[in-house]
Amino acid sequence: MRGAEHLWSARPCVFVFNHQSKLDVALLMKLLRGGFTGVAKAEAASIPLWGQMFSLAGVAFVERGNARQSKEALEPAVRKMRDEGWSLAIAPEGTRSPTPRLGPFKKGAFHIAMQAGVPMVPIVIHDAGEVMWRGHQTLRGGTVHVDVLPPVDTSQWSVATMNDHVADVRARFVATLEGTP
Repeated sequence: MRGAEHLWSARPCVFVFNHQSKLDVALLMKLLRGGFTGVAKAEAASIPLWGQMFSLAGVAFVERGNARQSKEALEPAVRKMRDEGWSLAIAPEGTRSPTPRLGPFKKGAFHIAMQAGVPMVPIVIHDAGEVMWRGHQTLRGGTVHVDVLPPVDTSQWSVATMNDHVADVRARFVATLEGTP
């Protein structure tokens, strides 16, 4: 792993990660160790064992495509960030990518970081999909690499410049995945 110091240097923060595999959640739990919660699709609440663990961890369950419900579901997470110093982990792609390519980023994580007044820390996961690909239940041998990029300051962000910030952070992911950070 490269950049491990960034896992602790800017907390509380919004950790954003690329999402290729069911392994990503376990990997994040190991990396972040505590003091964070996450965001998951509403259907994840009904997954045996995972749903219960997510609920105990204070994960915000959001209905994709329902902006009002998502905003309401995220409010407790934003409060934990502001009031208790918790961090939030969220996949800006919104779902696991069906290919190794990075999907488009949604703006939710960026709005949360801006509103909470915390930095954003990108976590770039390499090759998790090769070890356990989307839709599969079995593990294959392999090595997962992780790059934790330096925190991104959000203090000067605004709604008017949000598209630029989303593009900038996504470009950092792309450069790191392509080996040109």
